[in-house]
Amino acid sequence: MRNPLTAITLGSTALVLAIASGASATKHTVTQSSLTFSPSTITVAPGDTVRFVRTGGSHTVTSGSSCTASGLFNAPLNATNPSFTWTVPASAAGTTVPYYCIPHCGGGMVGSIVVTSPPPSPDINGDGSVNAADLAGLLGNWGGTGPTDLDRDGTTGASDLATLLAAWTG
Repeated sequence: MRNPLTAITLGSTALVLAIASGASATKHTVTQSSLTFSPSTITVAPGDTVRFVRTGGSHTVTSGSSCTASGLFNAPLNATNPSFTWTVPASAAGTTVPYYCIPHCGGGMVGSIVVTSPPPSPDINGDGSVNAADLAGLLGNWGGTGPTDLDRDGTTGASDLATLLAAWTG
């Protein structure tokens, strides 16, 4: 007789592998248009890239607020350098990165990059391993919220189980 838990585990693992194979960093584009950045605010994740594209004039893309550089990035957007790409570092998770154009900051040429935090760890109990104890915690909170809601959709459910099983270390 076939063990139903094995069938569920194998099916969930296949689903997770199918989903994970399509996962990759997202590429975002911000266009300079006249004296604006469009869109002026974007939401990204660590590892994503943000490409700033010039449409005309001489500008910069400089991290910082109130026209004061923070040192995270500073690049020209001009005829010689028509684009600049920034890869969002893990250290920026959970922050908002303001930026501006140096010569046009006083005129309001500013924008911001909202960097999301990584999802909760599938190591629910924090013992350094994703195993039966974490599975028990997740199943015990099925339909609930909190650290077992690994996909942050508001409820512990099937996609959280799939995430946990994909990270299984035993």
